[in-house]
Amino acid sequence: MKKTKKTRPGTTHKRSIALALSIVMSFAVLMANGCNNKPKTIEDYPDSQPVATVETKDGVNVEIFDEDEGTVTAEEKNREHDSLFDSGVFVYNPEAISSFNREEMKNKEASLKAAEKILRAVYDCETEFELTGDDEVDEMDFNRGLKLARMTSPMVSCVDITIVDKNTYKISYFPVLSEDHTELYENDTDMADVERKFTAFEEYVTKAINNNITADDDYMTRAEKIYKFLMDDIEIENDKEMLEQAASINPFQLMLEFYDTDIIDVPETKKLDQWQFVKLYDFFLTQLNVKHYVISAGGKLVDKSYESINEVFEITNGEWAWVIITDENDNNYICDILMDKMVLDEQRKSQEDYESDMLYFGISDKTRKESIDIMGRIYGLTMDATKNESGTNIPQCKEDYKK
Repeated sequence: MKKTKKTRPGTTHKRSIALALSIVMSFAVLMANGCNNKPKTIEDYPDSQPVATVETKDGVNVEIFDEDEGTVTAEEKNREHDSLFDSGVFVYNPEAISSFNREEMKNKEASLKAAEKILRAVYDCETEFELTGDDEVDEMDFNRGLKLARMTSPMVSCVDITIVDKNTYKISYFPVLSEDHTELYENDTDMADVERKFTAFEEYVTKAINNNITADDDYMTRAEKIYKFLMDDIEIENDKEMLEQAASINPFQLMLEFYDTDIIDVPETKKLDQWQFVKLYDFFLTQLNVKHYVISAGGKLVDKSYESINEVFEITNGEWAWVIITDENDNNYICDILMDKMVLDEQRKSQEDYESDMLYFGISDKTRKESIDIMGRIYGLTMDATKNESGTNIPQCKEDYKK
């Protein structure tokens, strides 16, 4: 293995990642496909245009736009680059970035473009890419873009990117950390294995969405259906090291420092720790164009009915994580998929076929207090440092969601 220069400062909180690259994939068709043989991406779907008719006035053809048919509604504007809305079929979008993060980056366009280039290069399994001309960025903009890309895609969490020269960047897939977590090494990675892993993950996401969600589903229904799917499909495994570190450090910021293949390996393993489980839900919401905000907060567990939840709260000193989802009418709702999942697992110990009541999907701040009374710090998984520890910047959830 070859030591490589890190693009980010080292951290004592990194953990080693197991690199099982000889994987037997369950999707036989995927074995024949590489990253360059991907299905159509969202770029293949053109933006809708206003409908126009042609009238002749004074011998000149003039396009007359029908305002009723051509006017873009607020909902349509929010759903730009949404394949379900455009065509009725979900198409995986490798450059999808949550609307919340895009809004944060509106005055940092160079970093946003760099993030999109990184997302595309990693998705295409490139080992090197360039940012030249209008795409050229300085080190600060690049590192900000890399953070955004890692925050956005589990694929980018599997790579290290180093600067070769001013405009050229090298991608190392599945790097290895030394036992003391201080040195990072390039792994002698078989790119065919990388391609199979990435393609399997893409197929998993695409199949899950197309099998559960229709073009007629609004944002909350999309969020609810994929919430239920993930609870049934994924098993939670306690990562004691991560739980202990969550007691003193924002667990999602900690995750951004890992080189971790666990989420990418989900099609095979179907197992994640608590924070990875929330991050996978976050990724699905981004792909579904659902406006949302990832929260980590410290609090006191009010409902102590379930042993496994009590255990996690004890280890983390009350650290927990959920998302806030915003619907088409700008109403905010807490969606605590981790709480619902762990409650479901407890209930299935005595009744194997128990279906979740989804009591923690779409709840208000008031209802939140019936399960967790927030008493400590509140973090948002955000590009804006001013929002990382301020409850005043966390969206308020005034009402419970009612179907």
